[in-house]
Amino acid sequence: EEKKPKAEEKPAVKLPANPPSVKARVDLCRVVRELNQGSALTDAMREECIGLYSQARTTEARNVDACVGIGQLLIEKDCPRAIQEMAKFPDPEGFVRGGKHGKPNFDDSFCHVEIARTIIKHGVDTKDKALLECEQLEKSLCIAGKVMGWDGIDKWVEILDNRGKWDMLKRIYMAVNEDREDLDPQMVEGFFTAKGWDPVIVPRRYEVHG
Repeated sequence: EEKKPKAEEKPAVKLPANPPSVKARVDLCRVVRELNQGSALTDAMREECIGLYSQARTTEARNVDACVGIGQLLIEKDCPRAIQEMAKFPDPEGFVRGGKHGKPNFDDSFCHVEIARTIIKHGVDTKDKALLECEQLEKSLCIAGKVMGWDGIDKWVEILDNRGKWDMLKRIYMAVNEDREDLDPQMVEGFFTAKGWDPVIVPRRYEVHG
């Protein structure tokens, strides 16, 4: 009996793996936190949610819910780690320290307000003077202020003003208002004098064009 030739075997086709679902992970964390508020949220649950948020950020680095969620989970147990994790939120496109910046948007503002709020609260609570003039705080207030305006960050400006962080506040003011057409040296010096700050204009650390 004549044997039939074997059919040629086709190579297996590898299907691309589905990327982790960012929304599913963020939503799961939200449900876990809503159902286990306060002391009901165990350390194991907390770390599980942090892991899920971290996975979400691996896929979508500028996910606001994941960034702020990690900070909120860590702030009571480990505030320095909360600040460190939230500060991983990517800068606006083109952001370069001391150079031209990309235009920050609401997402940038939302995250950096949370970072600034956390740094200031921790700095005040622990009486850590260095933390209240750290570069991350200045950067976060510059970005938030560019979106919200100087008045939008007034609450934190007042706290820092009362603690004598005037040079930093002057740099932040210059960064936030740098695109104003009416911003001239005389106006700036007048504003600084009215605030009770040394009127000498200091070089700004950040430029946040938008």
